[in-house]
Amino acid sequence: MSRHDTALGSGAVTATPHDALFKAAFSQVAYAAEELRHVLPPELVATMDLSSLSLEAGSFVDEALRARHTDLLFSLRIAGREARIYVLFEHQSNADRWMALRLLDYMLRIWDGCIAEGATVLPVIIPVVLHHSEGGWTAATRFEALFDLSPGTAEFTPHFCFALDDLGAVSEQALRERTASAYTRLVLSALQQTRGGRDVREILLGWVGLIRELVREPGGTGALALILRYLLEVRGAAEFATIDTTVREITAAAGDVMQTIAQMLESRGMERGRQEGQREGRQEGRQEGRQEGQRELVLRLLGRRFGDLPATVRQRVAMAGGPELERWAERLLLAGDLDEVFAAP
Repeated sequence: MSRHDTALGSGAVTATPHDALFKAAFSQVAYAAEELRHVLPPELVATMDLSSLSLEAGSFVDEALRARHTDLLFSLRIAGREARIYVLFEHQSNADRWMALRLLDYMLRIWDGCIAEGATVLPVIIPVVLHHSEGGWTAATRFEALFDLSPGTAEFTPHFCFALDDLGAVSEQALRERTASAYTRLVLSALQQTRGGRDVREILLGWVGLIRELVREPGGTGALALILRYLLEVRGAAEFATIDTTVREITAAAGDVMQTIAQMLESRGMERGRQEGQREGRQEGRQEGRQEGQRELVLRLLGRRFGDLPATVRQRVAMAGGPELERWAERLLLAGDLDEVFAAP
């Protein structure tokens, strides 16, 4: 299994494409560790056993805030003690003035869970915020800064801060040159650059070095497919032709990637953006033929990825409808085995 073996949309429910890309990348501990090495103080990182980093189950974000926040909780050992790192991805257009207060609420929920499991002492929690609005972060990063403190009251006020990776305050060049894998740098660049009205071709040409580096890594073409799918979901299927042409110019490895993405777009009904001249009546009449093409593509990609397929797998694909084929096509890009592809939603 390669380090990229987590699929965008592999089962976790996310509110936006931003959430999906964040979780696809940073739910993998290797890439999470790269982000933590960058955002946390070096003297703290030196005390961490990042080989013990492990993703914990659950989300602590309020239902009402999931359109702008998503989160991941990790456990690890710091200086020989158990600790937690809580990473919150904040993707609204402006900095959240009350982020430190929200983080305190989420941290209390984590500690409540520890107590419910029988903890006699509480683990340290290090909160980290990854932010990507164009305007950059402008709110406080320390909890006590939210108060109008008067003399003598500071000692009665909780004190903590959160680590901030503010993509809105980082230059594109600095992000491309960050000490991290090509995948992590491309994911962060995608989050930083694709939300506005900037030309898609210009964005992709700025990623030439990263894309070429990524496709040389094991599982790199699948990882590139995730990033390109994110780009399409944020910018719209009408950009498919531009993305297809530009990526083919950048790397010869893009053929299968773009074919797979095209199939995903068809199954989602997004193909309409690049086939505007097709009549609606013909679309309905060709639905079954399109699904048969989907089945053939899924079988072909499964065979390339996992070798000879059992008869039960072939039969299951032959009987599948559009939603199942779509889900399997998304998963097989980076699934570690057939069980991951066909797992229940």
